[in-house]
This record gives sequence, structure tokens and C-alpha cells, in this order.
Amino acid sequence: MLQVITGPGGAVGQALAADPRPRKISFTGSMDVGLRIAQAAGLKRLSLELGSNSPMVVLPDADIEEVAKLVAYGGYANAGQVCISLQRAIVAREIYGDFLDAAKAEVEKIKVGSPREEGVGMAAMIEEKEAERVEAWVGEATAAGAKVVTGGSRDGGVYAPTLVADAKPDMKVMCGELFGPVVAATPAADIDEALALANDSDYGLSASVYTKDYASAMRFARDCEAGNVHINWSTQWRADFMPYGGLKGSGIGKEGMRSACLEMTEEKTVVFHGLPPAA
Repeated sequence: MLQVITGPGGAVGQALAADPRPRKISFTGSMDVGLRIAQAAGLKRLSLELGSNSPMVVLPDADIEEVAKLVAYGGYANAGQVCISLQRAIVAREIYGDFLDAAKAEVEKIKVGSPREEGVGMAAMIEEKEAERVEAWVGEATAAGAKVVTGGSRDGGVYAPTLVADAKPDMKVMCGELFGPVVAATPAADIDEALALANDSDYGLSASVYTKDYASAMRFARDCEAGNVHINWSTQWRADFMPYGGLKGSGIGKEGMRSACLEMTEEKTVVFHGLPPAA
């Protein structure tokens, strides 16, 4: 039986989470709301797909032109309003300048307008207040020393595809969930620093690395604190059949066909101590 209950999320969600009758809660949304649900749910089974600020690490042997195309794809689709949208680009220092030039060229190719128009790659954000928030976050970053490489302007609910350079870990564009069309870039001296920067986050949903070196790829896959790790691709990729879920503040549990079934299954153990007579 499917039952649909509508109403204000705070009131209805709180009542559902606290009620003893539901035995399982699945939620997709912000970390703050996920925490409130977990606190109210008690001993219920939970699947929480929460926030993210996905990092992409670009190592010195990367194909810069290919990486730039992946940045344009992964950071700006749906105006960046995707839970696994690329938000942080952590780039080897020796190729950092070339990366910024190549990424700028690709980002500036994105056509902004109505999604009904041919060739449009990005449209308005869900609400004008969200575009205003993104504008404020970028403004705070530039006031603290970051640089806008391209974009950085707002027209109503449309925030231009924006690339920010020299972002610091404590800036909101790096440590918060931006959920908008902005990629913030920062240089790293080596893979150790790149991993430290990638893991310097409350979130851990999706991450990626671009390298031609197998050992570096596997080092990143092993040590990166993210539930989904992509090698030589953007952070924004998902197949419905794969186990999908985050670490740290990005939630608990896994989505995906088999994984979701297991998450919604309560196991029990039955032990026969001698066989009873057949009925």
C-alpha cells in the first residue's frame, strides 16, 4: 500500500520521523534536516542521502583539455543543483595555470538561457534567493582573496557559470554545499596535499581523480573519504544499479537496486534444535 501525506516539511516530517509505526525512513536533502530526522527517528532503520561539495583532484600527468571539458560538464549541469555536482577542483601546482586557462575556455562555451532553446546548457536556478546566496558566497570568497576567472554575475535567478581561483579551505565555496553553478579551484603541491584538501570536508558523497598513473589512482581510491570515487571522470556520474551513498556528513546507507532492497530488509535467524513433526 502506498500512502501519500502532504503538508509542511517541518511539521509532517517531524511527525513521521518520531512516530513509532514507520520502521524505515529514506530521505534525500540537507545535512541539517537529515540530522533532525535521525535525532527524531530513534531506533528506526535510516537511509540518508545528504549534502556534498564534491572534489576533483587533477594530478600533473592529466590531459588538461579533457579535464576542462569534464569540469564544464560536471560543475554546471542543472545549474550545479545536483548532489554530486563538481564543486572543488584541486589541481597540481605545476599545471594550475594551464588548467585555469583551459577550464575558463570550456566554461565560457556554456550557453545560458531557456532550456526550451536549442543548444542551451544551463538555465536559471530553482529560486532567485538561491542565486542571491551563491552570489554572496562568491563575494565573500573574492573579498578574502579568491579571484573570479570567469562569470561571477547574476541576472535575477540566473547566476552565470563561474570559475573561482585560489580558493581557501575555510571559504564557503570550498567548505559549504554551494549547490550552484560555481567551481572553486585551488593548487596542491602533491597527491598528499591534494588528498588532505579533498578530505578536509564535513561531506563525503562523490570524488574523482584524473591521472594516467595506476598507482596514484588506486592511492586516491583507497584514501579518499567519499562513498563514490571516479577515476578519470567528473564527480557527477551515477548508474542506478550501483551502490550509491556517502560517508561522513553525506549520510548513511546505500541506494541502488540491490542495495536499496538490502537496506529495506530486516534479517532474522531461525535455528531448528530438533525437527518438529510435519503438520
